[in-house]
Amino acid sequence: MEDESDLSTIMITNLLPVDLNCLLYHLELSIGKTDEAKRRCQAIRKYMWSDKRQFFTDYDFIQKKPTDRVTLAGLFPLWLDISTEDQVKHVAEQTESLFLYDGGLVTTIAKQSSQQWDYPNGWAPLQFITYRSLLRYPQYKKLAQTIRQRWMNLNERVFVETGKMMEKYDVVNIDKLASGGEYQVQEGFGWTNGVYLEMLHDHISEIRSLT
Repeated sequence: MEDESDLSTIMITNLLPVDLNCLLYHLELSIGKTDEAKRRCQAIRKYMWSDKRQFFTDYDFIQKKPTDRVTLAGLFPLWLDISTEDQVKHVAEQTESLFLYDGGLVTTIAKQSSQQWDYPNGWAPLQFITYRSLLRYPQYKKLAQTIRQRWMNLNERVFVETGKMMEKYDVVNIDKLASGGEYQVQEGFGWTNGVYLEMLHDHISEIRSLT
């Protein structure tokens, strides 16, 4: 949205999403379209990298420049090995300084928005993408583990209090349930369960590797 507090200013039809293009790159590789994948990889690095924000963002093809909106979608190039070494460094640093809170990662830093995907909420799929993206790089393993532990701790805390796993969580105010959006917070959510179990598996595997 041009105005993060006004849903009517949504501009999605002007944007080329960085996460979608990364997934298309992966699909092209998977079906043997290597030339197309190579061109897409180069385009993502060139057009979806914001020098101003030092982060991958969506590309506004009307304004002909990357947007200023940083979100965890900017981790997809790391997850799929598209980013350069220098880009990885900057994205990791920005992830820690802008997105990481006591309960894990906020999806966006849009603090004036009341939409459910924005601050202060965190969502399991993007916790997982970010966690696994950073885990690919040994120098950011500790940061990845911190993200994992904070997210799992919040899941467990809310489960103890409510007996439920939630669709989304308030990762900033960990004593509160998440809010925002057009409907009430959904309970017992599949992707939260799946991400928690996958992170737990990683945690147990790390412990076993030390014995």
